Amino acid sequence: MKRRILTSIAVLALLGALVPAAVFGATTGTVTCTVTAVLVSVTVAPGSVDYGTLALDATKNTAKKDATYNPDGMDTPQTQQVNNTGTVDEDFQIKTSDAAGMTEWLLGETADSDTFTHAYNMQGTTPYNGGAAITFTKWTASDMYVAAGTTTAPTGQNYLELEIGMPTSATDYGEHTITVTVLAIEH
Repeated sequence: MKRRILTSIAVLALLGALVPAAVFGATTGTVTCTVTAVLVSVTVAPGSVDYGTLALDATKNTAKKDATYNPDGMDTPQTQQVNNTGTVDEDFQIKTSDAAGMTEWLLGETADSDTFTHAYNMQGTTPYNGGAAITFTKWTASDMYVAAGTTTAPTGQNYLELEIGMPTSATDYGEHTITVTVLAIEH
């Protein structure tokens, strides 16, 4: 009897080794995914410039006046702060319009009758403070974007100075409005 029990146990052990055990597993698995949208955004402050009343053929810019290096500047500068309000590094492009008024003044590379010049300087992370020459780049065509400034990180800024060159003669002497547009592009 002992032998039968031992034989039965051995047979059962052998069967247990040969028959695979049932395996239970999950019927689903999950993957957690995250994504963040890129935001390309720019603000310009204060967002307006008042060149004032200027004589024909005069030049005026928004940078700080410096008797030696920037005599055409302003006693109270009207520097524009261009802010990266996006989530990625940005490059800036800018364009200017013609001067809208009773008689439109056209943008030119040199001033002429009903033709004005408009120029820009985007220095980088500090506004012009005098003590050195400031260089302006003239727009050669209206409503055409040109690259300006330096690559700017989120929350960073560039400083924009503008300069107008008045027409040599004008058909009308009323107020004219020029629009400068700043475009942000992901770097």
